[in-house]
Amino acid sequence: MRLSLFIILLLNAGLVHAETVHIAVATNFKSTAQKINTLFEQKSAHTVVLSSASTGTLYSQITHGAPFDIFFSADKNAPFRLEESQLGVKGQQFCYALGGLTLVGSDNATQDLANPQLSLAIANPRTAPYGRAAVEVIQRREFAPASNRKLVRANNAIQAYQHWHSSSVDLALVPNSLAAGKGAAISSSWYTPIEQHVIWLKRAKSNPAAESYMRLIRSEEVQAIIHNAGYGICP
Repeated sequence: MRLSLFIILLLNAGLVHAETVHIAVATNFKSTAQKINTLFEQKSAHTVVLSSASTGTLYSQITHGAPFDIFFSADKNAPFRLEESQLGVKGQQFCYALGGLTLVGSDNATQDLANPQLSLAIANPRTAPYGRAAVEVIQRREFAPASNRKLVRANNAIQAYQHWHSSSVDLALVPNSLAAGKGAAISSSWYTPIEQHVIWLKRAKSNPAAESYMRLIRSEEVQAIIHNAGYGICP
């Protein structure tokens, strides 16, 4: 009887200390974050709630009070601005992945990006860092002959990929992580490096689940997950 009571008390103590961590993640990193979340829940008593949208949309939601604890951005600017505005924990933002672009639907990016007959989808450059990188690519001088092509601006990187996958466009400039080895790799010299940063948000400073999650991101196990998903390693 006493042993049973002791076990119940131990289980209840574990439940008391279990917390929930709310993760906001840029769409390009959603599937990778889901793998990290599964690992985190296996290793701890905590749970994860994930929300995904473009970086610009999530940044706007955070500045308007959205209850997120950790933010995986697709660039470094949004986390820096959050830290400067005191919405992020000072000194708790860092690069977690280096992104790259692939032209899906193509075997020859130089040839196809110069062809005005081929329609193209990109993420919205106003809200998505991958969209801004895509604009840098298509504005290169050698692709000027295709400046009047049909260009579809999707809400985010996943939607840009879906436009191509559903055959509504011929090509799409998408993150390497979404292309999964299909298409033509885009030279990293054609666009500003896509350095993706994560930040621990100030509202969760006292949340032990958020603190544990931030430690896990830096682990070799998680870095391997990120690398295997098609991202480069941060310097």
